[in-house]
Amino acid sequence: MKNLFFIAFLVISNSLFGQGIDITVTGGWVNNISPSDISEAGNDYPTPYTSTINQTLLTIIPKNYKKLIYVYVTRSDIAWHNNLTLKIRRTSNGTNNNNTINGGLLYQTITSAPSPVTTLFTCEGPFINLSFQYEITGISVVLPVQSYATTIMYTVMH
Repeated sequence: MKNLFFIAFLVISNSLFGQGIDITVTGGWVNNISPSDISEAGNDYPTPYTSTINQTLLTIIPKNYKKLIYVYVTRSDIAWHNNLTLKIRRTSNGTNNNNTINGGLLYQTITSAPSPVTTLFTCEGPFINLSFQYEITGISVVLPVQSYATTIMYTVMH
């Protein structure tokens, strides 16, 4: 019996002092997929596979609360297959003291660098523990059995 192992994310933490924004990202997702996921002979794996709704937590603390902040997301592939599509969506506003946040509630495809990065959302003011969920499609019995991995990178700019 063979297993298809899928490793989706590594943790990234960064502090962008040059732009006056502190950002912290915590969380990761490892999804082990096995032949028992197939319900009967001749079928393929069920898709999509989704993480929990708070798989990754993002905290943004800007030095200037009045400036509009853009949050972008991209991926850097470690071992990836072109048939796999990885998506992300924001599932909460975190703790935000009624600050403004727009976008990111619907799944968006995360492209690989150097493709254009995906604008995940915009906001003003600090946000603590915004939560995110991931979805992957394209997992199939025709993919080679191996571990697939990518790193998700968040970029925050004024």
